[in-house]
Amino acid sequence: MNKSMMAVCLTGCAAAMQFAVAQEVPSNIDFDFGGDVRSRYEYKDNWADKGKASAGSGYEDYLRFRTRLWGKMKAGDDFTTYIRIGNEFRNYRNSSNNDKLKFPDELFLDNLYGEWKNDSFGVKIGRQDIKKGEGRVISDGTPGDGSRTTHFDAAVLTLNFAEKSSIDLIGTWNHYRDDLTLGDTEVGVYDMTKIKSGDPYSKMDEYGLIAYAEIREYEEMPIDTYWIWKTEEDFYSKDEKYPGRDFHTVGIRVMPKLTDWLSAEVEAAYQFGSVDAAEGFESRDINAGMLYGGLTATPKDVAWDPSITLAMLYLSGDKDSYYKTTDGSTDSGWNPVFNRSSWFSEIGSGMYDEARWSNLVYPHVEIGVKPAKGHKVTVQAGPMYAAEKDNGATDDYKGFFAKAKYGFPLPTVAGVKLGGAVAGEMLNYGDYYDAAENTATWLRFEVTAKF
Repeated sequence: MNKSMMAVCLTGCAAAMQFAVAQEVPSNIDFDFGGDVRSRYEYKDNWADKGKASAGSGYEDYLRFRTRLWGKMKAGDDFTTYIRIGNEFRNYRNSSNNDKLKFPDELFLDNLYGEWKNDSFGVKIGRQDIKKGEGRVISDGTPGDGSRTTHFDAAVLTLNFAEKSSIDLIGTWNHYRDDLTLGDTEVGVYDMTKIKSGDPYSKMDEYGLIAYAEIREYEEMPIDTYWIWKTEEDFYSKDEKYPGRDFHTVGIRVMPKLTDWLSAEVEAAYQFGSVDAAEGFESRDINAGMLYGGLTATPKDVAWDPSITLAMLYLSGDKDSYYKTTDGSTDSGWNPVFNRSSWFSEIGSGMYDEARWSNLVYPHVEIGVKPAKGHKVTVQAGPMYAAEKDNGATDDYKGFFAKAKYGFPLPTVAGVKLGGAVAGEMLNYGDYYDAAENTATWLRFEVTAKF
């Protein structure tokens, strides 16, 4: 383990503890522990080539197993320390290298933080998961390893400035290499922030300052507003060096309750800043945006608690590739900030280099029902378009996308709570893609156990 990284996490816990000690010595200390196991079978076929206007015909399927154990100490009502360790390994059945990421893989420190809070403010320092709003800009600090981890190395100061409103002030630094591990991963490394695979690391660190306010004084009109400054350092593929970025994202999210059965959500964000210069790349300004609008109906006193959402998602694009413009003109492609995740689609995230969402127009409808307690079915569908015909594409229609998910409970066994899910997606390719096959597919079968 890297001593400096461990020191940061331990110092965070110690700093939060100092707040507690400075107030009073708690008379009661409680301990708790638990864990979870996630088992998944996944299959994907004919996916788009990452960051290109083409799609191949290969398929891949594998089993993946993630195990996590956690412990928590709570001293009084104000102070908490939390630790979670994890492991994930895979069994590939049809891949270019079936031996990668196989058992036992490495043991990693997933969370380690100290938290102190009272009625006025709180402090949380260390390795922690952070998700804000619907996660469109803040959800994953470690995108390079997929859903294996989502943590940030961060310090969070929460100020309660009204009865029902607060603001989080967050500082985060996410390193490309995780030094808080034991053991080795088979064939390759976990590059925690990668956009393109390097040799073996892309060597891109990410820094950020965030101010995220949640205003809940008006029950019929909840509002989130935020500012994020982020720096992405220069990074490397196996063959080329790419320039870093320094940019700001400002946004607002409003969720009006129109009636007792009809609600809406609108989120808009604007980005500005600059892309660095590098060999073969000119420095250029950033001018990009994101817009989401949705209207949700949830009829009351109807069997199965149905809901229907009509929505539109817009992510601005650039006329050339995401990484460079032919003439050094303004970069207008949306940057997902801290949301390089599978987000709402596995196939969709596969369109981009490591889920770097951009250049998308997606009108869609989603229908959900709950046929029984603990059972939930959702179906979503709509056409996908490119906001700009980039990467040499001759058309902006990416294709018709649809997905479905069924989540259900399983019997509790010896105090272990079991659950299951079946999910699937398909994208019938449009003329944006030069595709070897007509349709991309993805399937997942999942069983989880919590104790």
